[in-house]
Amino acid sequence: MRETRFIEQNQEKWSDFEEMLRQNHRDPERLNDLFVQITDDLSYARTYYPNRSVRMYLNGLAQRIFHNLYRGKRFPARRFRLFWTDELPQVLWETRRALWLSFSIFALACLIGVVSSRINPDFARVILGDAYVEMTLRNIEGNDPMAVYKDSPPLGMSIGIAANNLFVALRTAIFGVLASIGTVFMLLYNGIMLGAFQYFFVERGLFWESFLTIWIHGTLEISAIIIAGAAGLVAGSGLLFPGTYTRRQAFQLSMRRGLKIFIGLIPMFILAAFFEGFLTRFTETPDVVRLFFILSSLAFVMWYFVWLPWHKSRTGFRDVETNKDLPPTRTEAISFTTIKGEGEMFADAFALLLRYGRAGFGSLAAVSALFVGLAIVSGMFGQSVAFEFPDYPTGALSGWWDAIGRKRAPAMFWGQALLFWGLFGTGLFMVQREMPEAFRAQWGGRFWGPHLLTTAAVSLGGVWCLEALDSGLLLWLLGIGIFPFLGLWMATAYFENSAWRSLPRTLRLMRWGQGFVLGFLTINFALLLFLFLDSELWRILLQFFSWLVPSEGAAMQRFVMYTTAFAASFVAHLIWLLLVLTGVLQYFSYREIADAVHLREGIAEVGKARQIRGLARE
Repeated sequence: MRETRFIEQNQEKWSDFEEMLRQNHRDPERLNDLFVQITDDLSYARTYYPNRSVRMYLNGLAQRIFHNLYRGKRFPARRFRLFWTDELPQVLWETRRALWLSFSIFALACLIGVVSSRINPDFARVILGDAYVEMTLRNIEGNDPMAVYKDSPPLGMSIGIAANNLFVALRTAIFGVLASIGTVFMLLYNGIMLGAFQYFFVERGLFWESFLTIWIHGTLEISAIIIAGAAGLVAGSGLLFPGTYTRRQAFQLSMRRGLKIFIGLIPMFILAAFFEGFLTRFTETPDVVRLFFILSSLAFVMWYFVWLPWHKSRTGFRDVETNKDLPPTRTEAISFTTIKGEGEMFADAFALLLRYGRAGFGSLAAVSALFVGLAIVSGMFGQSVAFEFPDYPTGALSGWWDAIGRKRAPAMFWGQALLFWGLFGTGLFMVQREMPEAFRAQWGGRFWGPHLLTTAAVSLGGVWCLEALDSGLLLWLLGIGIFPFLGLWMATAYFENSAWRSLPRTLRLMRWGQGFVLGFLTINFALLLFLFLDSELWRILLQFFSWLVPSEGAAMQRFVMYTTAFAASFVAHLIWLLLVLTGVLQYFSYREIADAVHLREGIAEVGKARQIRGLARE
């Protein structure tokens, strides 16, 4: 069949389908039938008209139908059940050596804590802190050594403990990206702390009482930390032992498996926090009951995380994907004409950053050095904005926030806004380098215009939001929605060369669901990087390079402050650059959804190609 005949036969049907997609109320069953018919037509077009515009038109139409059909699809209950009954046990079985290694490291660390406490009676003060030791000694003198578990309301205590435990486990697992070295360090640190803590009560003849009290919640909590250590070792194994994969592909696979293990631990941490908040405080409960509860918790851990994976390996895992599939290594250019999901945008932003790393990371290093230099000139380090880890766990983050405070140093505030504005230019340079030549001609060379006013104002507004909201929960919540919107606003102002009209246009384009997901991914990625700067690993890294520092008294303190300030600034500007890149990707994706520019251009070209006997001419 000739292409013109094919179009004539189906033109009315396609028009009806487009009209249905424009309606607010859609019949899901009709949409499903529509999708089947369009994919049939698309298959025919791919076979007989592979290089013609009708194939591109049908592909775009099928994509729109697919998004409408599956946008609100619920997560299947069967898939959720299989994760706990088969998928997670399979991952645990495949990574059982990492679990045993994690347990061995943790047990060795506990032994080190016990031996060190036996040799040095003040070791517990070094590990646990003087304040905690003195409080416990006062409780022992008051004949209630476990009074610390009774001081807070149960619900608030449970929520706080759950958040803290998840944070500790997340650090233990996520530090596996440092070739597993960070995970090993966290296991050693927590194991030594546990050994010193338990021996502290042994020395005072309170082993049995402490054991029956602490391990009511500690059985699940410590087990989860050990398993989180296994997740971190698995995550880092891809970098150390890539096998037949590229190192990048192996790291992707190992991170997936480590993430699955960590997700499986979340209920354990919540349950352990509930036990600690509501049950541990009842120290007058009979010893037999408490011992039974501890043994029951241990039996559950051994059953689910050890015996069940072994048993499933003998009987077979049901309907579980092997998860060996990987996307091909990206060599093609990033598309600016397709509709993207939030995951694709986030991945493409990183791909741009890595592909043009010399421009991206060079700019980040330059603006971070300018930030530190401006802080030194402004006298910020003399005002106790010291980046000295003052407030665990966000000391470096708090230091950066204090440094851009408008009231403390106006020059830092306005200078930071200027640095953000400059990074917007870096992001545009990377994007335009990626665009095809013909596509770039529409947008390139726009150095002056109304957009400058808007992009400068948005950069200033971004710094103002950071300075006004402070580094707390409010910033985390609002940043998830605000900062992706700011990135889209800057991109809209630039590519449409508008100032005042860019805001209503951005509000029309914005897809808040995708924006929230993008914001969640970006803000939490930033939080993880700042947490690394507040960890013992960063301090050890600084100590490692201390031989470069002169031996004079204040030199080491200045080295720590300046280096941490540079690193914190680098992280903050990296996140801003990612927001700029994702803002540009949002603009082109949302523009295609709202205006269908590329689709209309494709439809306009239908039938215009030169033909030889009815076939497209190459």
